[in-house]
Amino acid sequence: MGSAEKALTERIKQLRRRHFGAGGKAEFAGRLDLPLEEYERFERSTLPPGDVMLRMCELTGEDLQWLLTGVAARGTVVISGTRGRHQDFLARLARLLDEKPALAAPLEAFVELLVRGEQAGRKVAQALPVSEPQDLIPVFEADELPDELPAPEVGPEGQFWLVAPGQSTSLTDEQPAELAEPASECDSQALQTVRLVSGRTEDGRVRRFVRSREVARCFPGMFGVRLGDDTMAPMFKAGDAVLVTVGEAPKIGQPALCKLAGEPAARCRIWLGQDEQVVHLGRFSDGEHEQVPCDRLRWSVEVLYRLSPAA
Repeated sequence: MGSAEKALTERIKQLRRRHFGAGGKAEFAGRLDLPLEEYERFERSTLPPGDVMLRMCELTGEDLQWLLTGVAARGTVVISGTRGRHQDFLARLARLLDEKPALAAPLEAFVELLVRGEQAGRKVAQALPVSEPQDLIPVFEADELPDELPAPEVGPEGQFWLVAPGQSTSLTDEQPAELAEPASECDSQALQTVRLVSGRTEDGRVRRFVRSREVARCFPGMFGVRLGDDTMAPMFKAGDAVLVTVGEAPKIGQPALCKLAGEPAARCRIWLGQDEQVVHLGRFSDGEHEQVPCDRLRWSVEVLYRLSPAA
């Protein structure tokens, strides 16, 4: 498969994650009237027929030219990473402008005022409230995680940030980083550039965050965990972080983050399944098979992304 074809399959994955979530393959396939096995081939290696790609765009409101080429058509609104209510709003706005073109100028002026106000607020702000993260995803050390995670339906005010509500973090540093789905070999076509932000809390603790509004809005319960060893190399190296979200159950053959009783640090392993008594985990670096009693497993979640320092 050439680089253009690989980039297309990555955009299909991105489109599916935006509108149906990390575990939404079956729902997306059903909405497309496709068997799940056939749809999964489109995310791996098989190029979908033209009519299927057209249905993908009609179903999600995305731009067909963007799906085919990665570049949005001029004059086209690509409704990416937004939920249904935003799609409905933008559709109403488009109909209104078609009916009353004279409203375009005042609407553009109003949007410009909103943008300028948001930018001005960013320049003035000296501290960013962690309890309202918006476009920030917290990154923790592997030994900071609790034995229980919050329920997936808990709102931002109840998500665990390891910072007391109302406490703020002053941003002190920002550097580029690379985000990709986990794989044994990194595909440069699939990399996304994000910003890794460091800050210091009021009590002097250093906190790290991924700044990515699109990813944060697609996965409201997402958090990152920095790995301290090479047991999952070359998929993950020491110093890389895994990004996970509350409520995403691990899948067989895929990397998972697990918290075990009696161990201070969470571990990243390949999820090999679970029976009534034993959880089966695999180490990528040496192929070692670990068997852990089920009663020691506190929680496990699927790893969705790898975060690495920019090359």
